[in-house]
Amino acid sequence: MTEPQLPPSTEPAYPDSRDAAPWNSPCEASLVTTPPTFAATLPPLELDGLKTAKIDPSGVDWKRVQPRYAKARLITGLIWALILVALAALPLIFTQILHWWNWAPWVCWGILGIVAALEIWYLAIIQRQVRALGYSERQDHLLTCSGIMFHEVRAIPYGRIQYVDVKSGPIESKLNLASVEVKTASSASATIPGLEKADAQRLRETLTELSDAKMVGL
Repeated sequence: MTEPQLPPSTEPAYPDSRDAAPWNSPCEASLVTTPPTFAATLPPLELDGLKTAKIDPSGVDWKRVQPRYAKARLITGLIWALILVALAALPLIFTQILHWWNWAPWVCWGILGIVAALEIWYLAIIQRQVRALGYSERQDHLLTCSGIMFHEVRAIPYGRIQYVDVKSGPIESKLNLASVEVKTASSASATIPGLEKADAQRLRETLTELSDAKMVGL
């Protein structure tokens, strides 16, 4: 008695895993694509066409701080000068008047003279220091400048600005002045002092809008 012949197998042949299946979802298809390439976090530092050339401060339209800021600096400097000179005079008082210490007179007078000379020099250059302060709103960066002997020009990309704050101390408030502090993503900060309060608020709003626009474009 012969055994019955089984029909040929009708099991479907599965396609090779390398072949694309028509029922694959878009998410599965995207897994086999080449990895994406991301653009740089920030555009190259070109400073509106200046590129890598040396920045010439005379070629930038700097906005200078208010001259009244020198008065605020002078008042603050005088207060600190009186405090430091008084501290420097303590050895002279304790030695020559109260006779508590036994220091040489030339040491006491020398300390007082050095501190007094430094404070006079600091107060004398306040006007020049204030005239050297400035800022410029470029297309992609905020430029700031400061310093006399050691002149410094800093470029802050708008896309790296995290927040902008406006501050005004008691002396600045009396003179209707304020300072703008710019904090960047790299924990660095830049301060633009000696601005009119209205100008400080306008600059804060402008920098905030530019920062948001640049961050969206990244």
